[in-house]
Amino acid sequence: MVDRNELSYVANEARQYDHDRWLVTLFAPAHLRESLHSFLAFNSEISRIRETVSEPMIGDIRLQWWREAIEGLENGKPKSHPVMDALVHVQKQTLIRYKLMQEMIDGRSTDLDAAPIHDDAGLLAYADATGGVLQQLLVSVIHPEFDEIDKEAALRAGRSFSLVGVLRAIPFHARNDLLLLPHSRLADEGLTTETVFKADNRKSFLKIVEQIADLAQQELRDARVAARKASPKIKAIQLLNSLTALYLARLKASKFDPGHPKLTVGSQRKILALVLGNLRRG
Repeated sequence: MVDRNELSYVANEARQYDHDRWLVTLFAPAHLRESLHSFLAFNSEISRIRETVSEPMIGDIRLQWWREAIEGLENGKPKSHPVMDALVHVQKQTLIRYKLMQEMIDGRSTDLDAAPIHDDAGLLAYADATGGVLQQLLVSVIHPEFDEIDKEAALRAGRSFSLVGVLRAIPFHARNDLLLLPHSRLADEGLTTETVFKADNRKSFLKIVEQIADLAQQELRDARVAARKASPKIKAIQLLNSLTALYLARLKASKFDPGHPKLTVGSQRKILALVLGNLRRG
């Protein structure tokens, strides 16, 4: 196993706060991992703002700090922060797509609303901003000249993983007064943000989870089709699809209960899924 003490700041951040994607990066070329971990650490910083602030205004201020930090990085005037220091090094190694990083920050502003998703289109947009865009950044490290086919494969992989992440995080989000289930799905079942978790509405709640899991499954199928058409250079990062498939299988086995112990998957089982995924295309 990797000794935490031997890891850099950004690698430690990725391992602690984005363990699944960190595992995926271990299948990438060793000389590129620090750059990959830098983007994962950036993502962990902005994704954890919602849970670390006492009110939305403070969250907005922190997100604005990161917007300005990325602008400073692009203009050669980076702010002082361990993640920014790592990104300065990445900047010397490869072309950084700053616009994508700003899109990630804008996506995280959605988290500051207690129930921000209105319909499936909004949910997919959120999944793209929080998962699809990050996956594109990771692909850009592995394959700087990636084309539209590679971009589509990355977007689909990140989107499906993010959709599953929304479902897996429902118990955690509920404890932090955040609900990312679409209002339209709730309304179809006669539910509201206030009634969705009531015991009498359990069956309807699980039905919504199953519907979104079906949506994620379709996105995963599309991601795997796209992966087979994409450059072999990005295969390592596209192994994320294997973890998405693993979680979807566990969701189905748990009858779509996001709080079920089956959704807690150990590292060894995840690594096995990645190894098996690495033996096939997509």
